[in-house]
Amino acid sequence: MLIEKLDKYLDEGYYPFHMPAHKRNKTLLNVNLPYDRDLTEIRDFDNLNKPKSIFVTMENILAKIYKAKEAIISTNGSTCGILATIRSLSKKNKKILISRFAHKSVYNAIELFKLEVDYIESFTNEYGLISDINYDDLKNKLKDNTYAFVMVTSPTYEGYLLDLNRIHKLCKKYNTPLVVDMAHGSHIHLYQDYNKYFSYDLAITSFHKNLSALTPAAAVLINNNKLDIKEIRRNMAIFQTSSPSYIICQSIDDMISSHPKFPILKENLDINLDLLYKIKLNNLEFINDPKKDKTKILISTQKTNISAYKLRDLLYEKKIEIEMAQASYVLLIASIFDKKEGFDRLKNALEAIDKNLKYGHNNFTLKNILPNRKMKISEAMEKEKKLVEISDAKGKICGQYIYSYPPGIPLLVPGEVFDRDLIKELSYISEIGGNLSYDNGKVLIVN
Repeated sequence: MLIEKLDKYLDEGYYPFHMPAHKRNKTLLNVNLPYDRDLTEIRDFDNLNKPKSIFVTMENILAKIYKAKEAIISTNGSTCGILATIRSLSKKNKKILISRFAHKSVYNAIELFKLEVDYIESFTNEYGLISDINYDDLKNKLKDNTYAFVMVTSPTYEGYLLDLNRIHKLCKKYNTPLVVDMAHGSHIHLYQDYNKYFSYDLAITSFHKNLSALTPAAAVLINNNKLDIKEIRRNMAIFQTSSPSYIICQSIDDMISSHPKFPILKENLDINLDLLYKIKLNNLEFINDPKKDKTKILISTQKTNISAYKLRDLLYEKKIEIEMAQASYVLLIASIFDKKEGFDRLKNALEAIDKNLKYGHNNFTLKNILPNRKMKISEAMEKEKKLVEISDAKGKICGQYIYSYPPGIPLLVPGEVFDRDLIKELSYISEIGGNLSYDNGKVLIVN
């Protein structure tokens, strides 16, 4: 499609008196950078923000792959899709219901559009990981309120899958659209039971996180024709650059062309993952669950004498870069494009590290209790603020987002109150090497 069209165009030898400014000039071309394939909306190459030809074809194929009614390509990642979706669906009703473990882009939208937010209660497991939502709480809130939409994250950053069928049925019962942040689930349709985890009115997914397209290739998937699709597209054009990357679009095109091979690659991945999870570890522990995406490799240090931040460093010494570390577990992401050599290196590294560890009690976990809320997020962000030592913040109203990055899921949002337990947790995370969103032990409070 797009790649073949561009190949033909380049062979015909047109001279580019248009952007981008590098003009495919071979005197400055770095062989590692795709200058020669970088172009913009020239004649016959469509306009991603108002597609009429080749991008329409690509979006139709994406919709077919994901069994959606419509797809909208994003070259600005899932963040663009989340901002555009939330703005589109909250025009008339500013009250929304979300899972608390939403990505920071959701909170940015709440702030920007001055939304009123309620949270669905969630459950944590013995490892301190959010593993599900409280379906009774969801039902009660839907029964007692009128929301513009419900938004949940599935799979979660750590790979836990919500029962979207069950959630979607509840949302339909109360005539409320279900929006799913599926940024980490572009590959879930490759699984046999994906229908259970693939029910929604609108979903946002990132192709670069789990499939082969370049960062930050993404899409909005629409499964409800009653939604104002024109308004969603209009907002996509607002939040997406007016010069969308054709390099990224070509990578989506290549992903579409390669898609028929993905089920075979998934079979190879499953074999490698099964072999990995069978290795014997005496101290470290794999975290697994039938409701968890097994490509998210979680390793607990709870029964060892080291923190997960130390495990991260030990793996780095063995030339393994992980996705994320929290206080008592690390996260590694596998995909259908991983090689056996990579899994062998990881197995050897884990076995070697595990032999040098001792049994311990490193069972710190975040409590994930909703803090007391005094103000809306937008209200708190507009107030005057001052910096204080976090040890002096007890009882004060937070004036910033407090999160560990990655993944950027807030532990405290503007307008919520610092309490003693949360201050102790944050101080401990900082002490053992966590990457928190404030500097030098000082936080912003509402003045």
